[in-house]
Amino acid sequence: MFGTSGIRGLYGSEITPLLALRIANAFSYSNVVIAKDTRRSGPLLEKAAFAGITASGKDAISAGIVPTPVLAYATLKHKANGIMITASHNPPEYNGLKLISAGKEITKPEEEKVLSNYESGIKLTSWDSTGAVIPDAELVDNYLEFISPLIDAEAIAAAAPKVVVDCNGAAYSITPKLLLQLGCTLIPINTQEEGFKRPSEPAEKNLSELKEKVVEVGADLGLAHDGDGDRIALIDENGNFVNMDVQLSLMILHELEKKKGKIVSTVESSLIIKDAVEQGGGELIITPVGSTYVGDALEKENAIFGGEPAGEYVYSEGVYVPDGVLGAAKFVEIFAKKGKISELADKFKPYPMVREKYPTKDRKAAMNKILDSIDIPGEVSNIDGIRIDADEYWLLIRPSGTEPIIRLTLEAKTKEKLEEIHTKAKKLIEASV
Repeated sequence: MFGTSGIRGLYGSEITPLLALRIANAFSYSNVVIAKDTRRSGPLLEKAAFAGITASGKDAISAGIVPTPVLAYATLKHKANGIMITASHNPPEYNGLKLISAGKEITKPEEEKVLSNYESGIKLTSWDSTGAVIPDAELVDNYLEFISPLIDAEAIAAAAPKVVVDCNGAAYSITPKLLLQLGCTLIPINTQEEGFKRPSEPAEKNLSELKEKVVEVGADLGLAHDGDGDRIALIDENGNFVNMDVQLSLMILHELEKKKGKIVSTVESSLIIKDAVEQGGGELIITPVGSTYVGDALEKENAIFGGEPAGEYVYSEGVYVPDGVLGAAKFVEIFAKKGKISELADKFKPYPMVREKYPTKDRKAAMNKILDSIDIPGEVSNIDGIRIDADEYWLLIRPSGTEPIIRLTLEAKTKEKLEEIHTKAKKLIEASV
């Protein structure tokens, strides 16, 4: 039932109000904070979750529409469990449940506990012991106070940057407020309270409106969130999308300049991530793909920062889930202290790379076929899917934890080698899915 980041699927068939009620009930061994993104199915699932929690005798704390990192902070504030009703970057017909406790997504053993409770049936208390639904109207302001020591507000106010922010989801409730407080001249777009105006994932192909707006208004940078605000993407002053690995490298160097230490990333990270960590004097820790693994390693290794090349950034002094809201402020801070984003990004020269998705009806069967047939030379690792490392390239083939797809990531030192290995890998995957 659980994937790499909670429970996720198509609304109406895989994700239903009954599922939300039962999972919320199974997770109610403390009070539970409930938040949601702007998907149209969110309010139905929210009400069902309220019913499951209060039926167990615990209180449901209503956070409303806020990003996942704000919900994670709320679990610390209220010393409660938390459920984020979201499918993150998935299309609007999807929804899901991210389970959070003590500021981070729950561990695999905790998932097993929830599943055991779920299978035991709905827990009902007596009529006179039911819980209540309690709104938290101060949560956004509390969260802004929580992250304020982590941002150089003085430098940002002095630079007074002009910023276009494309919220397109739950972040509409907080990122514009944060940037205005920091002294930015702000041009917000896609701040609707229901639905998405573009696909949720802040990939380059989905950000044409933002890129055009940055150029139109002469902004210093543009920022884009996904549906639940745990991701952030960066546009430079010329309206160009900044390569995701370059964005992560910029953030790594920025954090290492403040404090030397360990940096956590995943098996999907580019060679330039390793270069950035070495340049900044840090030590790189590699995990399987998924923010849960990054957050766990950040805590276990006492690291200072963790990130994935999908715009997911975890800060050791914040909450231990990806925080696109704090990430937005950090990118504004990078501009304020270091200058034009285009010039900073130009210092990094990404190696040739492809990242592709291959639809499949059966991820496990497809991966078994790939494993049986693969004949690409190199050192093989199975930390997460199949990774092959050679002198001139590396590739990763892994099943998505949230979608019915197989993912391919391939990076090579030359375009010629990339094309050679890509042809082999593509043929292999297409014959297996």
